[in-house]
Amino acid sequence: MDFVTIPQLAFSGLTIGCVYSLVGLGFALTLRATELINFAQGEMVMLGAFIGLTLISFFHLPYIMVFILSIILTGIFGMFMERFILRRILDNKSPLLNLLIATLGISISLQALAIILWGREPVPYPDIFSVEPVMFFGIRLQHLNLWILCLGLASMAALQFFFQKTMTGISWRAASLDPSTAALYGVNRQRNVSLTFALSGALGGGAGVLIAPLYFASFGMGHSVLVKSFAAAAMGGFGVVGTMIGGLALGAIETLAAGLISSEYKNVIMYVILLAVLMVFFRPKTPTGRSITEGSKVAAGRAVNLFSADMPFWIRPSALLLGAAVWLIIPAVFDVYTMRILNLALIFAVAALGLQLIVGYTGQFSFGHAAFFGIGAYTSALLAIQLNLPFLLTLPLAGAAAGLVGWLAGPLLRLSGHFLAIGSLAMGEIIFLLMLNWKWLTKGAYGLYGIPFPSIFGFEISSDYAYYFLVTMVLGLICFLVHRLTDSRFGRGLIAVRENELAAMVNGINLISQKTKAFVIGTACAGIAGALYAHYVTYINPDSFQFHVSVEMVTMVVIGGLGSVPGSLIGALVIILLPEYLRGLADYRLVVYGGLLIGFMMYLPGGLADLARYPLRILRQRLQKNVREVTQ
Repeated sequence: MDFVTIPQLAFSGLTIGCVYSLVGLGFALTLRATELINFAQGEMVMLGAFIGLTLISFFHLPYIMVFILSIILTGIFGMFMERFILRRILDNKSPLLNLLIATLGISISLQALAIILWGREPVPYPDIFSVEPVMFFGIRLQHLNLWILCLGLASMAALQFFFQKTMTGISWRAASLDPSTAALYGVNRQRNVSLTFALSGALGGGAGVLIAPLYFASFGMGHSVLVKSFAAAAMGGFGVVGTMIGGLALGAIETLAAGLISSEYKNVIMYVILLAVLMVFFRPKTPTGRSITEGSKVAAGRAVNLFSADMPFWIRPSALLLGAAVWLIIPAVFDVYTMRILNLALIFAVAALGLQLIVGYTGQFSFGHAAFFGIGAYTSALLAIQLNLPFLLTLPLAGAAAGLVGWLAGPLLRLSGHFLAIGSLAMGEIIFLLMLNWKWLTKGAYGLYGIPFPSIFGFEISSDYAYYFLVTMVLGLICFLVHRLTDSRFGRGLIAVRENELAAMVNGINLISQKTKAFVIGTACAGIAGALYAHYVTYINPDSFQFHVSVEMVTMVVIGGLGSVPGSLIGALVIILLPEYLRGLADYRLVVYGGLLIGFMMYLPGGLADLARYPLRILRQRLQKNVREVTQ
């Protein structure tokens, strides 16, 4: 390796780092103004790339003009998104996770619209830059890279000037630090939020125009930079200058690690460094408290109990008989395809129950749940293939393995809020990359074939109908245990931690112990679900356990209703079954699906569980009335 290689790699890293910085700045601005993790930020990158491609291909505009117009148009779209979708959810004071799922719905809809308008195949940008490199002390600098570096740095400098030297920028900074005091001085919060989404969209669109000529414009390109840009913002403490430096540093680390150490482990190295930075610099010194005037962190209403002592005696046996009848009738009514999709939904419901314990009851943001789902799947599959262990043994061992890794990841729970979210995301990405690169164990991208069907007491469960009974029995047992757990003193302790950590600690609750126990139990549930999944599909590879699967699981919990055990089941059924039944709409199904997610968050802040509570509450009132009439 000659002395030119390292500067060459560093220059390439700074180029891609500019893109990470711009997208990360969008995250940082929305977080500081609204505390929201905007999953649609990646689609702003995609939108900017396709707008730029259209302007270059059809109008033959110069690149600098395309860059400016893309920034303006995506900024307008960001403002539109806030005004007509997110503002209603913000005004309802819904939990932050509701806002997050709404941005996920926007993301899904925008991806689907991009497929309809520009197609599924990646589209290359026209050749608009000279291929002859510029030589600088022996370093080969491509014209495209120079343009990206110059425009990226100029955009960051302009943003910094805006926040430091203009009254609008200064008022935005004041509102982000102390909204209540800023409002007393006449700072309009809604205008600031609109400005935030306009700037966030503009930064994402500009990044899209910069990165697309390096690769391609495609409907999924936003995801490729989403996670790393969020990591860049976290490394910078979600500050403006910090995010700029964090993105550039992250790009340089990634490229140097790939060139000097290993291209396969470059992202592992990057995420390990990110975790170290989070644990050293962003671990809170004291627990967070909340004002008594603030509402609950969970929007779901109180559960309706139809089996209390003041209800008619026949209610419980009648409900059990009805449930058993429905349980037995379902396989007789549905075809094989429907049963297969239903089984997958029930398997994911087991994982969602574990996540409900972590997110819904303890209030910890976790975006790495799919990694524990994968650990359970690989553990059970490898034990069955390599050691020929029976399913009744591999199933609990899969849960134990996932729970053990969850316990080892326990120190991450010392982080809070968005830093915990990015920490769990980084942990999930590390586990996914190890699954991909440990070919000696997992077979890498080829995956594991020939995973045996479960065999219990000599009976092989290979049909979809037989698997339905297995999964429902496991799900029923997990539901019972989680319900008993959340209804105990331990469960009430979790809720106390969720609502106010400082008050919980003052009342003698060990915060780290509570969080760790919930996390271990939740990840063990994910491991059990992973084992059920592996033995059902009989083939697994790391792609089944990526970040987007974790996001789907969070969506199940929020759609069903935070803090609701039955809601986890409802959410899993909706998220898995709904896209299948929208297949008749072809490419438009994901537009509708994304729109439904947005609608749920706008009009059902407590999730679908709240929708069921209203008729149950009326039924309970009428039954109580009948009991009183009979006793009188």
